[in-house]
Amino acid sequence: MHKFELSAAVALWRGPELLVMKRAAGFSAGGWFLPGGHIEPGERPEEAAVRELREETAIEVDPAHLALADVMSYDHGGETAFCLVYNAAAPQGADAQLNDEHVVARWLEPETYISRFLAADVLRERGVDAKGIALAEEVARVVRGAARARGMALATSA
Repeated sequence: MHKFELSAAVALWRGPELLVMKRAAGFSAGGWFLPGGHIEPGERPEEAAVRELREETAIEVDPAHLALADVMSYDHGGETAFCLVYNAAAPQGADAQLNDEHVVARWLEPETYISRFLAADVLRERGVDAKGIALAEEVARVVRGAARARGMALATSA
């Protein structure tokens, strides 16, 4: 029997920069991702995105201010998982206060984030396997799409 896994994440923007966080443990430990996580039973995806952002960063956004940017799909435990990725503007003066799920957070322009933490050649040098590289490529695709949805011109479109 196939299981269906659904999560939600927020591409949180402070001007041209995006909030990215390094996972401390669990799924893709050590990887740099957008804040987000599983949708709880009875929870709407927008509510989950806002809850996960609050739990992981202590940053509050109104679900009404989220805009669906893209849907990410990836392999998780031999099944396909899906993540709804929403764009949101960071509240004035907001900065992440991390919980125990992450070890560091940074605000980076999309192409800087992708070249430092998602590029296949960089990941191969760090010993990341093909499954991890495929996930990183999907994250990069979604981040570029989220940036384009905000009207941002990107240096590359690879």
